[in-house]
Amino acid sequence: MENKKKVRILTLDGGGIRGIIPATVLQYVEEYLQQKKPNTTLADHFDFIAGTSTGGILSAIYLAPDDKDPSKAKFSANEALDFYVKEGANIFNKAKLNNWQRLWGLRNATQFSPKNIERLLKDKFGDLVMSKLRKPCLITTYNMNSKSSYFFTSTEDESKREFYVRDVLRSTSAAPTYFPPAKIKNIAPESNKEPKNAEMINLDGGVFANNPTMCAYAEARNTEFKERNNLKPTASHMYILSIGTGGGGFTIENKENSTHWSLLKWAKTIPEIMMDGSIDTVAFQMNEIHATLPPNVPGDYLRVDTPKEDRQYSSDMSNADEENIKMLLKAGEKTLEKAKIDGLDQFLDGLLDN
Repeated sequence: MENKKKVRILTLDGGGIRGIIPATVLQYVEEYLQQKKPNTTLADHFDFIAGTSTGGILSAIYLAPDDKDPSKAKFSANEALDFYVKEGANIFNKAKLNNWQRLWGLRNATQFSPKNIERLLKDKFGDLVMSKLRKPCLITTYNMNSKSSYFFTSTEDESKREFYVRDVLRSTSAAPTYFPPAKIKNIAPESNKEPKNAEMINLDGGVFANNPTMCAYAEARNTEFKERNNLKPTASHMYILSIGTGGGGFTIENKENSTHWSLLKWAKTIPEIMMDGSIDTVAFQMNEIHATLPPNVPGDYLRVDTPKEDRQYSSDMSNADEENIKMLLKAGEKTLEKAKIDGLDQFLDGLLDN
């Protein structure tokens, strides 16, 4: 099959304020592509974007249609980065609940009020629904009602499944102990026939897929891409750019005595382990899949993440103070430098060839 029929996929990890790192890389990606094809944006060069948590928010920003001309992007990659730099403190630092409100976490483990992020998402996306995003999209969450993973997609039958983008993003970013679960509704017309199925109580998709690349791979295998001659791609017909958020920097204190940890100690530690545990595993699995392709079979996969020696920022993914924002921007530049060494520009040239 010819290279031009490859399905071009972008996947973005979760990581809270560390979304600054992939946003920095993608600012460069968009500028590089625009040098070759002026007046284009990221959505013009990818057929499918998948994201978890902060990666889900970025996905929606890149795919939001312009209010006047839906064939064009509403936001640039530069505006996506600005959103994190300018609004990070409002989402986290200024929304932090004090210990009296939480009774030191004994009554309420949630650290942040969701009011600010809900307001920002409403301001940015209004009543935009998933089916109106510019390209196929997958955003992860965990549905507490059905006790199962759930994938918001933009290719569903909107008469049966339809959601406001703002609700989807509130769901995918509802990290345990950070924000309370998101209570949302399926607004599709036929959802009224089964009210129980219309109501959802959702957690951050990072509890099972902080790196959503394998989810994207599985979804792409079962999706017909109209712009690619209705192709349902195999691994050899996918062109995947996967970008991480430089996770894994948290410390586990007193782990030598973990057999005697209290319930509170486990409750504090488990969310970090869950959110980071699958990232490297999925990257390894994707490398193994592509390693099975014969040398003469086309297939491309590039994983970009922050080098361990450059993870000098806070391990707290909710730390949006001015100094940490600067360190994350610096880490984004270091991530970009390493990505170029690993062949990012060549990958983007291949993306253009497709």
